[in-house]
Amino acid sequence: MGDGSTYWDRLRLDGRRALVTGAAQGLGRAIALGLAQAGADVLVNDIEIDAAPAAVLVGEIAKLGRRAEFTPFDVSDTAGVQAAVGAAEARFGPLDILVNNAGINRDGLLKSARKADWDAVLAVNLSGPFNCMAALLPRMRERGWGRVINIASVVGKTGIVGTPYYAAAKAGLMGLTRSAAAEFARRGITVNAVAPGYIRTRMTQALPEKAKEQLETKIAVGRLARPEEIADVVVFLASDAASYISGAAIDINGGFWTGG
Repeated sequence: MGDGSTYWDRLRLDGRRALVTGAAQGLGRAIALGLAQAGADVLVNDIEIDAAPAAVLVGEIAKLGRRAEFTPFDVSDTAGVQAAVGAAEARFGPLDILVNNAGINRDGLLKSARKADWDAVLAVNLSGPFNCMAALLPRMRERGWGRVINIASVVGKTGIVGTPYYAAAKAGLMGLTRSAAAEFARRGITVNAVAPGYIRTRMTQALPEKAKEQLETKIAVGRLARPEEIADVVVFLASDAASYISGAAIDINGGFWTGG
């Protein structure tokens, strides 16, 4: 970069502050820990019902020598997000990194679709990231630096029977990512998405063994991803090492899907 820094220096996040939504467990937890291991202080967001696992995570981050707090709010509540972000920055300091990870799913077929399920999934999975970006991007713009990483899904690119709400929300999130990236590119802000395939989480581990085996046969590397393997890419995108990547939707699926 011409400043004498090494690649490994540019991967560090010392002095940065991150907000990770839906971070109490699963992929969000792995992302929060990965950011802290790279040197960032982390605001752990989730809904109040997940306060107990969030508190455990906060303690683990503190053991790494980083600041951490649990900040409960519902990402689908526009006014609540604005208020929570303002209060968090006043208390925790300016937020440099936003990871929109919070998400829900409602399985179903279009032939028997429920509007209530559509509304619920889009409220969290698409309006939620929009609300968080609308609250934080203007602040990042004023400071001239920022990183936004949206957690999309391979399903948003391929579609899959039984998840029309989820697929639509994740496809929309990738469009929102590209639009925001174009708007803020000259302000020192990058906006990217990652599109994971199937991950070892409580949801996939609850699948019958035969269903998991069938799923793994469709993945070129022959297994589900570890949450940390997705988190590693998120941490990279949050760093100065990824300063020329914006508007991307990066596939992390072990060869499950290799389209454009």
